[in-house]
Amino acid sequence: MNIGLIGAENSHSANFCEIFNKEKKHPGYVITHIFGGDSPSACAKLCAEYALTECGSEEDLIAACDAVAVTYRRGSLHFEPVMKALRAGKPVFNDKPFSTCEAHAREIADYAAANNLLICGGSGVKDLPGLDAAKKLIADGATVTISFTANPESEYDGFWFYGIHSVELCVKLLGHDYKSVNAFRTGNSVVASVNYGRSRCVIVNTPDSAGLNVTVMDGDGAANVQVPMDFHSVGPDMLVEMLKTGKPPYEYSFYPASIGLMEKIIEAAGL
Repeated sequence: MNIGLIGAENSHSANFCEIFNKEKKHPGYVITHIFGGDSPSACAKLCAEYALTECGSEEDLIAACDAVAVTYRRGSLHFEPVMKALRAGKPVFNDKPFSTCEAHAREIADYAAANNLLICGGSGVKDLPGLDAAKKLIADGATVTISFTANPESEYDGFWFYGIHSVELCVKLLGHDYKSVNAFRTGNSVVASVNYGRSRCVIVNTPDSAGLNVTVMDGDGAANVQVPMDFHSVGPDMLVEMLKTGKPPYEYSFYPASIGLMEKIIEAAGL
């Protein structure tokens, strides 16, 4: 199956090429085309290293490929190419951040659901294998603390660029039926408290955070899980599994719910 990349600047673009074209982890699936309007120099490098065909537009790439991965660093650029690919009936991997607008994320999800189209993506952090240990520790009444890196001053749409990792993980671990959200910023650190009623998720993001840590506290004490950051094949693996099974790995509603929570955190923290 021929897969096309829309976006060249992101390290994830090179990672997709590495997994599919160099390591050949998934025989029969290969990155063949790229549109790299976000970084012509990075696009040229990827074309040379992985024997890709450069396309002159997003539309040309979508027409040339069986499936599409949108890997722009700026989530604010994802909506248009994702919708173009879906309208063409192509399966889509929409990298993180899935969007920077809940309404756009909902339109993507609703269109895919209504037309029985395949879409996956978002943060790869939420699918790290090491998180299984943390998930098993969570019971009714628990407080879950997620600590990870993010910088509200990132040149790539600010807090959206990395803050979405922790937010999607929060939604995966505790769901999207939260009751209220509070958040504040101190320097370049952002702390959010997501109230689920009996349970709570506290998200702590700092630019210099060392790795991903998840702590689960309940009446029996606290347990800390430091999750290995073995994420390099998470996105490609997710895409191939979806293509093979014909089923999206997450409910369509997961993505707008996560983007909506992110918007609330950004508003509450005044970012």
